[in-house]
Amino acid sequence: MNPSYVRIRLPLADAMARYSAWVAVAAVGPAVEVSLADAVRLACDEHGRWLGSALFVYHCDGWTVFEDLSGHHGAVSAQGWRSLAGDEPLVYAGYNDAIGYGALVVVEHGEVQREYLCDTSDPSANVDRGELPPHRGRPVQAWTDVAGFVEDDVLVASPPARGLLWLHVRGPSAGWHGQG
Repeated sequence: MNPSYVRIRLPLADAMARYSAWVAVAAVGPAVEVSLADAVRLACDEHGRWLGSALFVYHCDGWTVFEDLSGHHGAVSAQGWRSLAGDEPLVYAGYNDAIGYGALVVVEHGEVQREYLCDTSDPSANVDRGELPPHRGRPVQAWTDVAGFVEDDVLVASPPARGLLWLHVRGPSAGWHGQG
């Protein structure tokens, strides 16, 4: 499995507007309501290639969640996430159990509180800074702890049956300012 998401404590429309300005690349079209079961299929062409950077977006308990279907968020730095967050709480988390990879960034009050990256295929990329705020759960010391964090996150563990499929241009000309 390789789930990843970013969530920000903002209403859906505000979060989508902020994300759109932050990513600084064009949406392929308007976000469309889809079932979670159909999201990946609809985000690909007839040959199974992604139509763009694909997000499944929904609002839950005061947070807007952007589930990364196509894997683009893995390249965003902690400072990139801080830039998206502004003064709002934000959590980015993802893992890939096939390669032993886990990443977690928690931003609160405009500051990165926790930045963790474990990539067993490239240990030189590993990062371990800060601590999770006490209300965020158990410590993160291995990529498997990130997997546990993702699986235990009640806002994403049981996503709604329907949400928005939102595609953005992806390719060599895409700006993706969020990487900064």
